[in-house]
Amino acid sequence: MHTYPGVRAVHKGPTPGTVRDAFRIRRMPLQWFRGIGSAVAAGVPTLVGALTGHLDYGLCASIGGFAFLYVGSETYRQRAIKLACVALGLSLTFGLGSLSAATPWLMVLLFGLIGALAVFGFGAFQMAGPSAMFFILTFSVGTSLPYDLHALPLRTLLVLTGGAFAWMVGMSGWLLRPHGPETKAVAGAYRSLAAFADAIGTDLYPEKRYQAAVQLRAADAAVSGGELRWRRNYGPMLRLMALTRKANEMFMAAVEISLDRQAAKVLEGTAASLLSIADRLQHPQQEMQQPKAAADIPNGHVRRLSRLLNEAAAICLGEDAGRGTAEEVTLPPSFSLRRLLSGALNPHSALLHTSLRYGIVIAVAAAVAYSLDLNRSYWVPLSCTAVMLGTTVLGTAHRAIQRTAGTVVGLFLGAFILSLRPEGIYIALSMAVLQFIIELIYLRNYALAVIFITPSSLLIAESSHPDMAVSFFISARLTDILIGSAIGIIGMLLLWRRASSSKLPRALAGVIRMEGKLLESILSSSPSSRVTTWTNELETALIRLRLLYDGALAESVGRRNQASSWWPALDAVQHIGYALITAAGNAQSHAAPDEASSDYGQFFEQMAQAAERQLTPKPANIPALSSIPVLQHELAGLHEALQIRDRTAQSPAIKSS
Repeated sequence: MHTYPGVRAVHKGPTPGTVRDAFRIRRMPLQWFRGIGSAVAAGVPTLVGALTGHLDYGLCASIGGFAFLYVGSETYRQRAIKLACVALGLSLTFGLGSLSAATPWLMVLLFGLIGALAVFGFGAFQMAGPSAMFFILTFSVGTSLPYDLHALPLRTLLVLTGGAFAWMVGMSGWLLRPHGPETKAVAGAYRSLAAFADAIGTDLYPEKRYQAAVQLRAADAAVSGGELRWRRNYGPMLRLMALTRKANEMFMAAVEISLDRQAAKVLEGTAASLLSIADRLQHPQQEMQQPKAAADIPNGHVRRLSRLLNEAAAICLGEDAGRGTAEEVTLPPSFSLRRLLSGALNPHSALLHTSLRYGIVIAVAAAVAYSLDLNRSYWVPLSCTAVMLGTTVLGTAHRAIQRTAGTVVGLFLGAFILSLRPEGIYIALSMAVLQFIIELIYLRNYALAVIFITPSSLLIAESSHPDMAVSFFISARLTDILIGSAIGIIGMLLLWRRASSSKLPRALAGVIRMEGKLLESILSSSPSSRVTTWTNELETALIRLRLLYDGALAESVGRRNQASSWWPALDAVQHIGYALITAAGNAQSHAAPDEASSDYGQFFEQMAQAAERQLTPKPANIPALSSIPVLQHELAGLHEALQIRDRTAQSPAIKSS
């Protein structure tokens, strides 16, 4: 192994998950808006149906109310489009379920097709939410109702009406805080910056840098959600965009501090000031802690971060200094469906494999259930859908354990509620209360939520089929959850279970080549638009690479060591990437002769080939660059980190696709 003097020590990688994590309760704030909103969206239609003597109509409409569960952190403009599409999709899948109820083979085909398309759509458009879960649920409910073509238009219209009501509930916050999601996203970016600043010089640094980069991308997407394309002089949005721009600049300054071996850490009180800005954004009446002046700070990078922090504080307080104008705001490229689909349909994209696996396994689960003629056959593919939201073998195992344990406990609660024989208004109120509790705690632990999901589903089933015994539903539910979970786990083990790890070498090589292109653009004094394009693409690629690594780490317990062997190289690539991104902010000062650019280009290509082929790179002469002195040390670290075969000689190498 070739070693280089002065190479930076590799930071500790992320901790792999364990099976015990299935019962870990996350420390997250309670989701009050989601809890109340979902209770209203599901409970009100049922209540109206009960009061008018048509409980079955109310239950149909409440299915459309599931559209509310797709509310995320997007802007209200984006949410309006998203919820409208979800409501239409739910009504369409319900109609398809009702149409195919008499044809088992068609139901099996549609179960798989709906699951695959939903997963692909949510992944391609990068939309947060429960993905295919409630589309499969709505389709399942449609198949469970008595086959009646004459009732189909009315039932579908009721689901669409419930979806429209859920749309209004989801958009209700716009009346009070029209820019609430954008404000929350920017505040979240400042909180992640505070954690990142505190982590400089510690083993938490890579994780906090990654989280800060993700939050900054989310803030960028939120504040530029399309509105400023025609409202370029709107004060509140200009303020948020200016604060987002400062946050990005502070992130780069913090990265420069971490790369500077003479700057041990940021100025004391920086994290507290960043948190104070975040709190002030969400609570304007709150006093804000003023950051320290930057004039007497000797280190240039620390002084720059302090100056940017003071400018951000001034913007937050509503002062004119540093606010900027609409012309200074750089908007991201406009939405391009062609560009989005070309990336999602790339043969090397993990999304294609995930979507196909999802659709195939759900179709198999439906085929098994209907061939066995189980009591409530549609519960099998529905359970399979729920556990496969884990996306990896370990994640699926977590979901299966959580769903099984939660269902067993929930059956007792469901039996107690059903033993009271609730009718009419009491059914509506019970559904609303259960839905409120589910969404309040869902993100903390799925097993806890399933305890209340189970009686909710039993309540709907009992209300739709009052002639059947309670014991029938309970036994059917327990049987179907076990079969569905087992099929989901088997599917994850058999189909593309190494989709992430097999793509990791090629993805790592792609990021290295991208870094080489960005450096070439910087050294050749390329137009700012070209440098900006490469910078944006590299930022996105670094985040995706980390997501891919996390997926590889969770593919199986037995292969963790092999996946972990890539961490030093990934850590080095991230350091180089963010060093180049900071240099790109002042590209004109880094111009160099063509031969220097050529030397670096050859080096990056050599490292990319070593990563792609999983071969130890040959000794290389790494040229120095006076304008970016840290780069030579970081590239030496990458060269050493890519000697993966030397570290994994005792274990089989990860095969690239």
